[in-house]
Amino acid sequence: MSQQYKWLENKINLYLDRISTPAPQLNGWAPCPFVSSYRNSIQISVVPQGIKEPILQAFQMLEPLKLKAIVLGFPKKPPFKRLEAVTDELINLPEYEHIECLLVNHRLKGLYRGVDTRFEYCDLVIIQNATQLYWARQNLKKRGYYTAKNSA
Repeated sequence: MSQQYKWLENKINLYLDRISTPAPQLNGWAPCPFVSSYRNSIQISVVPQGIKEPILQAFQMLEPLKLKAIVLGFPKKPPFKRLEAVTDELINLPEYEHIECLLVNHRLKGLYRGVDTRFEYCDLVIIQNATQLYWARQNLKKRGYYTAKNSA
């Protein structure tokens, strides 16, 4: 892996640290509270070329590798609409109904519930098991995550 891609992988790791760190603006909640407990089962891959093939490969490897998530970074910044189209196409296939994708657009600015959750270095595709994500959300809902008032 080139130094440039290693640098980007380190930036993605720092991003995961940031979104899993409790924030005063969220009354002590992290923007993504379960990331820290699953860090050892999150794979990060920098994608030097291609769009559909690397995303499809990540879809296919999530369960066999028993990963909670795969984070793909696209340093060549393909058109974001293309990333959306590919992920939409794939998650609508019956064999991938258990997959959920979160796309992080490097061009977006702003805050999520008062916290900066953007990643400015490249676009990210975060591939997760939909069932696992559903149960994590239910757990957070029971614990008041979604109703906590911003203190910002």
